[in-house]
Amino acid sequence: MNIKILAMNILVPILAIIAIAAILGRFKVKEKESIKGELYQRFISDWNESEKEIKPGEEGFFFQRFLKFFTQTYEYEKYKEYSSKSKYNFLKLLVLFIILCIPFLALFMVSGKEEILNENEWNNIYLYTLILIPLIFAYLVNKYIRINQYHQTWHRHMQNRHQMEWRMMLFVKDYEMFKDGVKTEESPATVESLKAAFVNDVCDYWKVVTTEIANSNESKEENIFEDISKLFGGSKG
Repeated sequence: MNIKILAMNILVPILAIIAIAAILGRFKVKEKESIKGELYQRFISDWNESEKEIKPGEEGFFFQRFLKFFTQTYEYEKYKEYSSKSKYNFLKLLVLFIILCIPFLALFMVSGKEEILNENEWNNIYLYTLILIPLIFAYLVNKYIRINQYHQTWHRHMQNRHQMEWRMMLFVKDYEMFKDGVKTEESPATVESLKAAFVNDVCDYWKVVTTEIANSNESKEENIFEDISKLFGGSKG
């Protein structure tokens, strides 16, 4: 067996695995605290600043419960965004890795087997199979990505997170201006009215989001026979 071919077949997968691991953050790098993390902490601090220990039934208890719901939702959106992004990137890199390894796999399988290169029906079947099996596997992985909609899920939760952070920033701005006595035409009369406006704005946004999700799910079922036809170069019937 050719040592150079063997070394190449070992080196390429190792480098690809290292690249995938690095891209997905398997090698942890200490990062500075993000500005959005500081915004989140400021939002929580401002929301709780004017409140003391409140019992159920007392004024302001609803805002405490809503804050808990809002923070849990925000953490969930961050988690789903990160997990969907990681799965999408990993599977896409896996497809690329499989396709790039086909030439090296072919060289490895025919190395030292000159009889396979002779024009023969069975030899041709062997070579075609050697190429088609990885391609079909790569296609199935890509199809799995489309079915699970990792890319759409990633962007949907990223958009939700950005919208929640935008509303947190507006609340912090309005609260700090109110606390400092800065008056504008849109200044709230009380902190409670500011919080009530925030709650209503968030609820209106999620109403729109749930409607969009329901409408996007009303898509036709994919035809597997059309996909197989496309895979082998056929036209859509």
